[in-house]
Order: sequence, then structure tokens, then C-alpha cells
Amino acid sequence: MGFTNFAGMMKLSGITSRRGIKHRPSWNLVFEWEDILSRSLSVPLRCPGRVGWTLRSIVRRLGLPFYHSGDPTLEFVMVAKPDNQGRYGRNSVPWIIDYFLSDSDTCRFLESTAHCPLVFVSSYEAYERLLACGADPDRFRHVPLSLPDCYRLDGSAPMVKDIDIALVGRVSDVLDGYARRYAAEHPGVVMAVRGPRRKGHLWAYDIKGNPMADIESHDDYMALLRRSRIFLYSTPGMDDSKPTNGFSQVTPRFLEAIASGCRPVMRYFDNPDTRFYGLDGFSPSVESYEEFAMIADKALSGPVDLKAYESYLASHYTSSVARDVASCLSGVQR
Repeated sequence: MGFTNFAGMMKLSGITSRRGIKHRPSWNLVFEWEDILSRSLSVPLRCPGRVGWTLRSIVRRLGLPFYHSGDPTLEFVMVAKPDNQGRYGRNSVPWIIDYFLSDSDTCRFLESTAHCPLVFVSSYEAYERLLACGADPDRFRHVPLSLPDCYRLDGSAPMVKDIDIALVGRVSDVLDGYARRYAAEHPGVVMAVRGPRRKGHLWAYDIKGNPMADIESHDDYMALLRRSRIFLYSTPGMDDSKPTNGFSQVTPRFLEAIASGCRPVMRYFDNPDTRFYGLDGFSPSVESYEEFAMIADKALSGPVDLKAYESYLASHYTSSVARDVASCLSGVQR
């Protein structure tokens, strides 16, 4: 059921989706968000093809009036760029997923989005940086990324865990090294690692190279997590794992692990994002192999408190974040 529109509030005419042109697995989660937001906000999905996106970009770069002149559309932007380059129009509400811009590029980004009625920023750390650089707090809002409701955790349902450690996503080299050393020192530990593709699909293997599971689709990836006791996680930029200009936001992979009943073993910075998501309530940031081994030993000794996990996730589902979106819209007059 959608939310009731408040009188005078900004209304969305729809959600503009890139599902017609983006086919990499990293976009699948975005499309799941869009589906839930469309239902929750009672707005349609618009799915232009490649020609439509190209024409829109050309029109916007030339500064010409765009075909849509009514209420704005919401659209997810995977990575913030300093220049507009046809990405955002006067009737766009961009929702920035990854933000890794320097301070100088942030100023250019603010100029390129000056005509947007609202800009949603998923990273709390980036949001604070934008405000410090002069972003208008009436137009720029922190709206976090979320976990699609279809992965909602049922704390009363038992999980069968036959994998001890899941090392299937990007983690820092330091954490990767700790995990492989731990597995070598504990021969009975079952660890899933990402390996060569099989028939074009991503696969997880054990440390001896035996195939364990197809993880090409998001559902298959989540199924592997539900079999795993420990999930290794590091925020982007940790140990120089990715160039991020000092930003290190929490990604949905963390929420996916919690929803799968995994105990996260992590390396992360203390920043507004990690505090917003309360990472230290699950595990400290591991600073040595000895600390890693101690946390892993404890994690493998018994089950997690699924009821506590269930309570934590309640505010992080996409349907809950949709209420934040509606609240932001209600505070903007058109």
C-alpha cells in the first residue's frame, strides 16, 4: 500500500530505472529497491531503452527543455560524478549510491546539481561533507541504502549452516590474509571463496578448489550467505582496497550478511557511516591476526542471536526507508 500524499508536498511522477540498459549483477539490488519504492510510494516505474537514455543525455547537455515538465522523477545514480554530463535535470531527484569525490570535485558536483529540487545521498559521511562544502540542507537529504523486504529475516526460523567462513565479496587484503591464515591453521574450517567462472557464472569454491555454489544471481548469493556462519566485511577504502578519497561508507553487503544470520568479522573506519549503522555493536574493527582468530573462534562456537538481528534490521528494510523518502518529499513545497 502506498503512503498518503500530504497537501502541498512535492510529488514524484515516477522512478526512472536503468534496468533496460544495465545488466551487471551490481544493479540487481538497485532494481529491487526500485520495485519496492514504486509500490510503497504509489508511483510508476519508467524504463527507457538505450536510445531514450542517449536522447535524454543529449537534450540535457544542450540545456534544452526536457520532455517531462511535471513532477520530478526519482533515479538512482551508481557513482557520483563532478559534472552533470546530462545525468540530472530540473525534474530529477538523484539518489547517489557511491560518493567518492574530492573537496574540489564536490564543489563542481554542487554546481551541477543546483537545479535539482532534491538530492538524496546514501552515505552519511558524504552528506556531512557536502553540507560542510555549502550544500543546501533543504535540498540535500541523507537517505540510507537498505535491504529489500524480500530478504526479511525471520528470527524464529532455524538456519542450516554448513559453511564456516564466507569470503565471496570484496574485502581488504589484510582481512583476506587473516582469513586464509586462519583456515590454514584450522584444517576443519570450511571456507567459501570466489573463484573462476563456470559457464559464464560466478561461482564459490572451497579452499581446495572444489566448486560449492553458483552465486551469479543475487538470490543465489544470498542463499550462500544463509549457509555461512562468518561473513568477512570491510568498508570501501579500508587498507587502500579502493580509491575513495577518504570516504568509507557502509554498503548493503553488511545488511545482507545480518539478514542471513552471519556473524560479521570486519575491518572498518570509525566514521559517521559506521556509527549510523552501529557496526561496533556487532564486532570491533579487527586490528591484528590474533584478534581475528579470537573473534572467529567465538563466532564458530555457537549461534547468533537472530531475534536481536531481526530487531536491528527493522528500520533498514526498503519499505522503512520509503517512509524516509515520503517524509523528505513532504517537507518540500512545489
